[in-house]
Formats: sequence, structure tokens, C-alpha cells
Amino acid sequence: MIKITNMNRLPGRLACTFTAEVGGLVLPGCALIRRGDGYGLSVPRIGAPGETRAAPLSAVMEAELLRVAVEHCEEASKEGA
Repeated sequence: MIKITNMNRLPGRLACTFTAEVGGLVLPGCALIRRGDGYGLSVPRIGAPGETRAAPLSAVMEAELLRVAVEHCEEASKEGA
């Protein structure tokens, strides 16, 4: 299950920032980036300073996170318009 919270819409190339919860792992500082062909996803690294590593997301989990984030961001854009 994926939960999106603290979504902040932004102008320009950065569409929004948000906190994602994916399978019990909380990932603050995620970003949805506008691209010419859609959106890209930026997920923060996790761990102690100097010992960080990529968040343990499978390709399927990352694709689902991107899908859910795009839905939330576009929904928030419509509500704000």
C-alpha cells in the first residue's frame, strides 16, 4: 500500500514534493519532476549520514509510487485551479 502525505505543489519543472509511505517505509522528501514526456520520480536515499543507500524499492513498487504520485499531484492541481 502506498500513502502520499504533505504534498506541496510547485511551479516550474518540479511539480511537487511529498512524503511517501511504501510498505511501512516512510520516505520524506520525494519529488515529482515534470519532463517533456510525462513525469519522473526522485526518491531520497536512506540511512545515517555517510552510510546512505538507495531506498529498497522494487521496480514495481517504484512504478506504482510514480503512478500514485502523479494521480495525487494532478488531483491537487485541479482542486487548486
